[in-house]
Parts: sequence; C-alpha cells; structure tokens
Amino acid sequence: MNRLLPPLSRASRTRFALALACLCYCLSGWLGQTLFSLQPANITLIWLPSGIALIMLLNWGGKALAWIFLGSVLLNLDGMMMEGALLASLLHTAIAALIDTLAPAFALHLLQRFLPLGTCNASDLIKFVLLAGVVPILLSSVLLAWNLVLGHYIPASALPGMVKMFFLADILGIVLMYQIYIGWLEPYSLRVVQLRHIILPLAGLSLFAMLGLGLQCGWLLYLMPPLLIVLAFEVSRFYLGILSSLAMLFIILATAHGLGPFIHLTQEETNTEMMAFVLSSALTIFGVSLQRAQLHRTEQDKQTAEKEASYDPLSGLLNRRAFMPKLAQLDHQGSRYCVAMLDIDNFKSINDKHSHRVGDRVIQILAQIIHNRCRSQDITARIGGEEFALVLIDISPSEIHPLLEEIRSTLANMSIVAEQQTLYCTLSIGWADSASGHDGETLLHHADLALYQAKAAGKNRIVKFAD
Repeated sequence: MNRLLPPLSRASRTRFALALACLCYCLSGWLGQTLFSLQPANITLIWLPSGIALIMLLNWGGKALAWIFLGSVLLNLDGMMMEGALLASLLHTAIAALIDTLAPAFALHLLQRFLPLGTCNASDLIKFVLLAGVVPILLSSVLLAWNLVLGHYIPASALPGMVKMFFLADILGIVLMYQIYIGWLEPYSLRVVQLRHIILPLAGLSLFAMLGLGLQCGWLLYLMPPLLIVLAFEVSRFYLGILSSLAMLFIILATAHGLGPFIHLTQEETNTEMMAFVLSSALTIFGVSLQRAQLHRTEQDKQTAEKEASYDPLSGLLNRRAFMPKLAQLDHQGSRYCVAMLDIDNFKSINDKHSHRVGDRVIQILAQIIHNRCRSQDITARIGGEEFALVLIDISPSEIHPLLEEIRSTLANMSIVAEQQTLYCTLSIGWADSASGHDGETLLHHADLALYQAKAAGKNRIVKFAD
C-alpha cells in the first residue's frame, strides 16, 4: 500500500523531536509552578526544566538553544507581566529566558571539557554536580534574582533568599532528570527481570506516604531513601530514577501544602530543611546507582577477561592454558574418560594454496562439528594451530570410536567452498583410555603418540594408543 504522506527527512525528525522536548520543558515548568510553589511568594521548590534543558543540549547541541529560550519565555511571560509596563515586562522576561538558556549551555561546555565521558562511576558524581550544577546554576541564580530586583518584582532584601531557592530548585531538577536520562541510555533500560521489583516499590512508597501523612507519622518519609537504595540493586537505573524522582516530588509536594516532618514556624526554615533532605537523598541514591553500575561493569569486564584468557577466539573452544587444569582435575574425581587428539591433515598446504582465511574457515568448521557432536560434560579445546583435544567423560568403551568416527567422517564428507574451488579436508585422530590407570597429562601424551601413528599410516583415520 502506498504511503499517504512522504517520510520525514532527518532535519524534520530533529525539529519534531525538539518541539516535543520543548513541550516537555513547558509542561514540567507548569507542573512546578502549579504544584510545587509556596504562596504568597510563589517560590517554585523544584525546577525540572533545568534538567530537561541540559538533556536537550546533550542530544541536539546548539540546535536546542532556540527551543529552550522559547520554552522559558512561555513559562515566565505570565508571571512577569506588570500592568502598565509592557515593554519592561517583555525585557525582563527575555533576560530571564536568556539566562535560562545560557546556564545549561555553560554547564554542557564544562561537562564536555572536564567530564567528556559523562558520569561513569560514583567518583564522577561530585564533579558532575559542580560542573552541571554548582558553577552554572549559582551564576544563573544570582542573575535571575538580580533581574527580579531590577524589574521591581521583589525587594532587594529578598535577593539572598531568592538566590538560594533558585539554586536548590535548579540543581534538584538537574539531578532528578539527568539520572532518568542516563538510565534510559543504558542497554535494556526497560527490561524488568521480575514484575515485583516494580510493583512492590510503588506499593511500599505509596504506603509510607499515606501512613506518614494520614497518621501524622511524618518520620516514615525518612525511610523512603533507604528503601530506594535497596532498590538500586534490584531494578535498572531508569526505573530507579523514575521511582526516586516520584518519591522526592511527593516530599516536596507534601511540604508545599503544609504536610510532613519539615514544617517549621518560618517558611524559609521549612524550605531549607526540606530541600536539603531531598537534594542529599537524591544525590545519595544517584551515587549508589552509579556505584552499582560500576560494579556491574567491573564484573562484566572480569568475566570477559576470564573468557578471553580461557577461550580460543577463532574456534570458540578452550585454549591450552584453560584445558590443562581441567584435564588435571579429572584425576581427583574418579570418573572414567578418554583423551583424544585431532589434527587436520595437510593443513599447511591448505593455507599455502588457498590462503590463511580459508584455513581459518576450516578450523571454525571443525570446531563447530566437535561442538555439535560432543556432550555437555565433555571438554573440548584447540591446543595448537590445527590441533584439537577432546576429553570424553563417563563414556563407555563401545561409544568412544563411533563418536570420534562421526567427527572424522562429517569433516571428510563436507565440501568447503574456497574462492571458486571446492575443498575437502580430512582429519587424523589418536586417543587413549583412562582405564590404563595413567593420569590425564600422560593420556594426552599417549593420544598424541597415537595421532602420529594415524598420520604415519596414511592419515584420515583413528588410532587407539596401545600400551
């Protein structure tokens, strides 16, 4: 079926994404102005647009500046309009929007210069807060508050308190939104290992909130951060960021409506204590999530390093270094087993005639045959260039030769296309049985001697070592 509309160009998709981000910027600002403000001063206790602006710049760079400016104008215009002073109101609104735009741009510049890899571990958290929060936000908070004084929106005596509220609200917005953003960037960020890891936290946080406020047990709100720290080891960073943000927003909302454990005689004391608790809690949870991610990466790197040290990269089988200890362990287990040595016939001529790439392909094919024919308890390894070793564990004597023959015949009957030519390869095998009473290393030597006998007898055959 023909499309009704032509596909959007890359530039159009970028503009659409920026417009959607600008809408989120405005909606989050409206949410803060509506739900998280204290009357009559109308102080916004959290400013999520500061975090969204930084995320927009991280994604789209300078293309986001105009959209951030537009969003800030729309959010500030209504509150900054003064009767009979239209031009002055528009001027101070534009100044506030310009400050809101330049602050995250300055933060992005500092992050790109001093923290180019982002927040990879817990030790980066302090640097991130300084670069993206303290330095640019302190500067913008002073400028925003001074703009309000110059426009006669607030008296000069209110300047320090306004700077403090701007500073705390913007930093909190950055921390909450940024941790959700970097959680979203992680692979499988939406994966839920167990549904209870999402349902139980939501139910638990909601229960603490209702009991804390409904039964006048505000101290229960102090239990939210420890619960979230425990969750840091159960859910992805994306879900943790959302749950953490919801919990912190609830505490702010409750305080803004005169509920919770942070209410004091003066509004300034209430705001300061609540914001200090929320910001410290958010930073602690963020730091724990970073530490958990670092531990996870370290464990993955360790597993990768162990795998690279133990496995042959071309065949995917064990290498000699990992094979020999496993062989030695069998001497203490009392299991019956046999050791086989396999060698591709005329392998040097294959490399010389058809190239090393074709030789590598032959090795990979034989490794796949061995993997398919052997059982889960068997040990398979590539211990040399074209030499392979097998340890067949708990296998009856009557089953050994048929299994090795199946491997030999499968390779011998397989046609391998090599640069417009059809190539056939054969395999020589020697093996020794643990029934002789020898240890694993000796059996490997005996299997190697039997392999030489197979080569001397004409190749493409199986020989058992005879004492």
